[in-house]
Amino acid sequence: MKQFSRLLFISVLYLSSVNADSSLITSLCKHCDDPKLCLSSIYARPESGEFAATTNQIEIIAISAASANASSTSAYIKEMLSREDLEPATEATFEDCQKNYQDAVEQLDDSISAMLTDAHADVDVWLNAAISAIKSCSNELESGAGNDAELSQRNLVFLKLCKNALVINKMLT
Repeated sequence: MKQFSRLLFISVLYLSSVNADSSLITSLCKHCDDPKLCLSSIYARPESGEFAATTNQIEIIAISAASANASSTSAYIKEMLSREDLEPATEATFEDCQKNYQDAVEQLDDSISAMLTDAHADVDVWLNAAISAIKSCSNELESGAGNDAELSQRNLVFLKLCKNALVINKMLT
């Protein structure tokens, strides 16, 4: 019976800490342009259950979600570039976008490093640099040089993820 009581006590403590974390995440995400994406992207990260106790930690998770999205999109672009039926304009656009996504991943890595040292102004700079890189890709796609609906959609999601992280960062400064 004592073991059951201990287990019940530990379970209640765990659930109360999850609720506290959940309310903090919800509180931060409600200020974002896309609160549902903010919530789902943070909760989808495996570290959100054990590492989301502070606003700084939640922001790191938000940036990690954007980085994972950028890596996934980079892999998509690489797959598209391996196709032999691409027109030259489309291939050139994909190559430029691939470079932009590689830059964005590096900038997000720099953002996480800056977060770890509480350098919120630097986080802002790196997140905005990542956003600029992907806006460049979006502009090329919109100009008609190799338009790809899937990549356009991926760009939109990436931009929203970065903007969510920016909102959270601004709440820390």
